Amino acid sequence: MTARLTTDWKLFVPILLLLSFGLVMVYSASSVVAEVVYERPIWEFAYKQLRFAGLGLVLLFVLKSIDYRRFNQPHWVLVPLGLVVLMLIGVIFADPVAHRWYKLPRFNLQPSEFAKPAIVLFVAWFVAQREARKKGVNDRHTLGPAALVVGLTAVLIAVGDLGTAVILLVPAVVIFYVAGIERRYFFMTAALCLVLFAGFLIQKPYRIFRVMAPLGITVEMVAENPRLQWLAPIIAESKAARDPDYQPRQSRIAVASGGLTGRGLGQSNQKLGFLPEAFTDFIFGVAAEETGFAGCLLLLGGYLAIFWRGLGLFWRTSDSFGRYLVLGIVSLITTQALVNISVVIGLGPTKGLPLPLISYGGSSLLATLTLFGLLLSVSDRAVEP
Repeated sequence: MTARLTTDWKLFVPILLLLSFGLVMVYSASSVVAEVVYERPIWEFAYKQLRFAGLGLVLLFVLKSIDYRRFNQPHWVLVPLGLVVLMLIGVIFADPVAHRWYKLPRFNLQPSEFAKPAIVLFVAWFVAQREARKKGVNDRHTLGPAALVVGLTAVLIAVGDLGTAVILLVPAVVIFYVAGIERRYFFMTAALCLVLFAGFLIQKPYRIFRVMAPLGITVEMVAENPRLQWLAPIIAESKAARDPDYQPRQSRIAVASGGLTGRGLGQSNQKLGFLPEAFTDFIFGVAAEETGFAGCLLLLGGYLAIFWRGLGLFWRTSDSFGRYLVLGIVSLITTQALVNISVVIGLGPTKGLPLPLISYGGSSLLATLTLFGLLLSVSDRAVEP
């Protein structure tokens, strides 16, 4: 393998374009909220996002300059993972209401976002070590890492972050699958995850309606259908269940209003208090309304370019750690983007999952650019065909 000091522009340009587009959309989608709700300048949230983007790019270039094989060591993998677990447990006490944030002087830290690079590094390292020792992943030694991933997922479910919990499983499942793990382990893990998911729904009754809303089941249907009367007590307990489809419905209106070319930047109607989380989890709705179908295609094209380049990089990388690192990063980013967009257009329940590089959020942006820094580190040292 020959190390190169050049930049993989086919990978870096889509990342930079998506990041730039995200900054523009955060400014557009948050301007009204900043001025009317918070009585701050219209550029308040965009400026904060710009600062995190600058910090994230510095982190990206630092990681890009480091040979990724240096991270193929236990201390580089286990220490960050341990810190993330401790932060996730500690946030339950630091944020007794939402169980998600550490409120710091200038920003809020969401530790669940940093679980993403930690898990990808850990699983890639573990599987690579097993292959280096000529051992597979179908023995009792795999139970520990698998239990750790599922346990971290359980912690995220306990703090109410189902979206991140689901996304964390994706790179682990994909890496283990490509490594040749037997199906029985998948079935066992899937059964355990279903139990955890059921527990998540039982925690808050309104979550059941979030899952049912994309299926077309509404509170009115429950009231009129005798077969659904078992849900009536849940309705009585949860005020949020009165209109569980409100947010997805408003996002669908935003997407449908965009037409072919959109209303124009800054011209969204849904961001005027109709669409909750307009500049965070549902920013794709505002982007679709303002840039139209054409803008959505360009946005999806950016993610597709990253996926395609990552897929080629997976085949070009000669060492196991680099291959699995690429596989984990690409599967996580693309799956998160697809899930977010699916929720916005009404194909899935609301999960509270940001759109990578686009949604407002410092923790999410830093974690995403960390992943891309690692990806570029592998790409710069891969062998071109």
